[in-house]
Formats: sequence, C-alpha cells, structure tokens
Amino acid sequence: MVPAPLKDSKQAIIVASDILRPLAAPASVAFWGERFKTIYCETGRALIDRLRRRPFHCAIIQDHLEDCDCWRLAKIIRSGRFCASALPIVVLHRGAPSAGFEAIAKSLNAATASLSEPDAIPRNVQAAIDQRRRSSVLIIEDDPDAAETARRALDADYKVEIAVNGADGLSAWKEKRHDLVLLDLMLPALPGEEVLKEILAVNPKQPVIIVTAHASQSRHSNLMLLGANEFVEKPFDINVLRALCRSLFQEMALARADREIDEMRAAARENAHRATAASISLRQGNTSGAAMQLDAMLAGAPQDLTDDEWVEVLNDVEQSEAD
Repeated sequence: MVPAPLKDSKQAIIVASDILRPLAAPASVAFWGERFKTIYCETGRALIDRLRRRPFHCAIIQDHLEDCDCWRLAKIIRSGRFCASALPIVVLHRGAPSAGFEAIAKSLNAATASLSEPDAIPRNVQAAIDQRRRSSVLIIEDDPDAAETARRALDADYKVEIAVNGADGLSAWKEKRHDLVLLDLMLPALPGEEVLKEILAVNPKQPVIIVTAHASQSRHSNLMLLGANEFVEKPFDINVLRALCRSLFQEMALARADREIDEMRAAARENAHRATAASISLRQGNTSGAAMQLDAMLAGAPQDLTDDEWVEVLNDVEQSEAD
C-alpha cells in the first residue's frame, strides 16, 4: 500500500548513502538546515522498507550501495509499488558524471548531485522538491463510475482531468496538451475513434491509451495503426492501469534521453570536423580561418555539458568513426 500524502510542514527526506551520513551527521542541522527531517539507511532494502511505512518528500540515493545500485532503486520507486511513483529522487555520484549517467537519470526523472561538493547537496535536494512536476493525464470517459475509478488509480502520481464526452475531451486536450490521454471509444456526440484521429492529426506522437469494453482484435489493430499506444479493458484493473501508465511514461522518458544523446553526438561529430578544419587552417598559416572554425565550435557547443562530459562524447564519436 502506498503511504498517504505528507502534511508535515518539515520536508522529510530519506538518504541511502554510507558516504553522505558521516559528512552531514556531525552538524546535521547546519548541513541540512531547519527545513529537512532526515532519515538515513545503509542499504537499498532498508530504504524500500522505510518508504513502505511512511511518505517522504525526497529520496537521496548513492550511486552504489551494499546490496544494489542506484538505478535499480530508482526503478523500484518509479514502479509505484511501495511509495508514490512521482517521489523526487536525487542520485549521488563521485566525480564528474558521464553523459550516460545523466541520460539514465533523466530517463528516470531523477536529479543528480556530487559527493565531491557536499555543501551543494541540500540545495540540489530542495531544487528537486521544488521542481517536482506531476505528469498530466486526461481521462475522456462518459461513464462516471469508470472515470472515478481511473481517477482514484492515477491521482496520487499524476495531475488528472476528466472530460465526460468526446467534444469536451478534444477541447481540453487542445487547450492543455496533456502528457497522456485515456480515451473511451464509446462516447456521445463525438466517438472516441474520431477524437483519436483529431488528436493525432495535431500531434502524431501523443501517447493515447484506448479504453474499451468490447472490441475485436481487428479493431484493436486498426486503432494501433492509427497511432494508439495501448488498450485497457473495462472494468478497470487498477494495478494494470497504473502499470500501463508507468510503462508509457518511462518509454517517453527513455525516448527523450535517446534523442538528447543523439543530438549531443551529432554536435560532437560536427565539432570534430570543425576541429580538423581548424587544424588544417593553422598548418597552412590561415589563422583567421582557424579562428572562424573554433568560434563556430564554441557557439554550437551544448551549454549544459561539463568539460568531462564533452570529452566523453567526443571520445564516443572518435570510437564510432574508428569502428
């Protein structure tokens, strides 16, 4: 059972780290400030046991623990089986994180913080809590009992809106562009299939789960070909619906992370070519040409990469070109 939401004015955080505790414990109030109530765990299992018993505002996880790594713990949290799946997560790392490390963190909607800069960790934690954003789900369903069941299943983790007919649902989606649409097929005024077509005509990548009580496999396949992502049958199995939504949101996060890595690597390839051009220009005594290429490199370099990340991406590109 997921614990009830927090009402305490203090922000309760749970920390799974054998490194951070000795850094913070000697002057806990001075380190964390007055706003945090902190509980430490030595293992991933201890953290999950705590999360099952009470809610927290944030989980802080060291990259490697005695019994598991941070990514497994983050996936367990995001599963929603033991706590709210939208719980803010901060993953602690040593040294400069790699581009791959940051990409995995983004795919799990986790922030990162460095153990090399412990004084900055409370600020990172506060930022993760303040920036928590619940994804939005639009339920387009004319059956009030079914709509309420879906709302109760998803309300703890997502910002849920309900529309009771196809026309209102389409209007609400056009106004707010919800992250996920739960769409009944049998709707008054405007049928669900027409709503699906209109939504996908505007945004072909919009995630949509079709709700159906009776539909043939051929109709399922036709709707999948139109662009629907998944189906869920009425009456709802709450656990199946939650798992389906979590799975879709994780797929979206992974796709975003993949796109970001592809963009970084494309930029790295372009800059590798510019570096080669600059080197040739210098050997030929053409300093103005070299300066132009270097200026273009600096102008196009991603601003959110650390030097170490940029070097890693360049190394990846060099390796891929060698292969």
